[in-house]
Amino acid sequence: MDSAGSPFRRVMETRSYYSRSVGSPSSGFRSQSWSRGSPASTVNYKRSVNVPVSRAHSTVESKEQLQGLNDRFAVYIDKVHYLEQHNQQLEAEIQALRDRQVSRTQLGDAYDQELHELRQALEQVHREKAQVHLDSERLEEDIQRLRERFEDEARLREDTEAIIRVLRKDTSDTELLKSDLDKKVQSLQDEVAFIRNNHEEEVRELLAQIQAAQVRVERVDTHKADITEALREIRSELEGHSTQNLQHVEAWFTNRYTKLTEAAEQNKDAIKSARDEISEYRRQLQSKTVELESVRGTRDSLERQLNDIEDRHSNDLGRTIHQLDNELKSTKWEMARHLREYQDLLNVKMALDIEIAGEGEAGEEGEKEEEEGGDKEEGDEEGDKGGEDEEGGDEGGEEGDEVVEETVLCSKAPESKASPEKEGSGGEEDAAEEGEYFVQNTFSDL
Repeated sequence: MDSAGSPFRRVMETRSYYSRSVGSPSSGFRSQSWSRGSPASTVNYKRSVNVPVSRAHSTVESKEQLQGLNDRFAVYIDKVHYLEQHNQQLEAEIQALRDRQVSRTQLGDAYDQELHELRQALEQVHREKAQVHLDSERLEEDIQRLRERFEDEARLREDTEAIIRVLRKDTSDTELLKSDLDKKVQSLQDEVAFIRNNHEEEVRELLAQIQAAQVRVERVDTHKADITEALREIRSELEGHSTQNLQHVEAWFTNRYTKLTEAAEQNKDAIKSARDEISEYRRQLQSKTVELESVRGTRDSLERQLNDIEDRHSNDLGRTIHQLDNELKSTKWEMARHLREYQDLLNVKMALDIEIAGEGEAGEEGEKEEEEGGDKEEGDEEGDKGGEDEEGGDEGGEEGDEVVEETVLCSKAPESKASPEKEGSGGEEDAAEEGEYFVQNTFSDL
């Protein structure tokens, strides 16, 4: 637009100059048709230029020539107005495209932000997974320790049960020994009673014999008096032997009974302590079993939660990544399309700038020719000048035709570039790559 500013300024100055010198143009305008889709179309108008034949008609021909120039200039001015309006429309469209590009950039920023958030969420999931894995390993270690303790307790229980079996065997042996000792004590008591009874009977018999002997001794001589003394000694000796045997048997029985009673008491204490220890071990085993079941349930629950979290996050992440990839591809494709449209509009703008510059130069040449024609008063010179004006108009028309041809070529250039893309089988990825290429080229041009 900066390159086209000077031709617009010259055209406006020329229009103001002619409006002051000549006045408003008459009704010599021709209808013109412009199309936005074909900005390189030309304006069809007829130039009414009368070539003077003789010097007699020089004044009329000069007036007609001025009228034709006014008509042409009015057409140029009208065309310049239209081009200005069209240029403003193009500038508005370019600004809209730039705003849309900014919005696309913002969309890219939002996409990057969302992608960053998703990556952070993925890292958080990985951290949670690592934490759950560590917790699972810790639980495995705890379970292993509990299993080892359980095995130790089981071995200790087996040892305790073996000790209990030995103690039970000793207890049964002790009970058998006690019963045997009771039987022996009973037999010894019976034997003592029997011996005592026999001894008493013997004593009674001896006393009876002694009494009978005393009765006979009274009848015997005095030299037989020592028999009583001998019997008394025998009696005392027998009583001493029986008493000593009885005391010896009672002492042995008492000692044996005391030892057996002490052994039975010790065995009872050992059995009681063993039973208490067994009950304590059973209680600890039950508590450890309950704790082990609780830990197993916790581990199974954590494993199920970990699997559910992994499956859910994996599915969500896969869907999100697939959706973002599709959106990115569609965005790149749409960006490439908008950039192609923007390139087409830039080509149209360049063609319009070239055409406006060519028309401005043609208007300046016509202005110079009209000034030279107004200064000359002679008919031949006016006629010659009119011919030169016509030749200048023809040259301006030829230059306008050349500009139109260049504009058509420029407008066809992007179509020829875009047609292989439309006819080819590149797909969305080729469009996205082409969009990035257009973005880089466009921003480098701007």
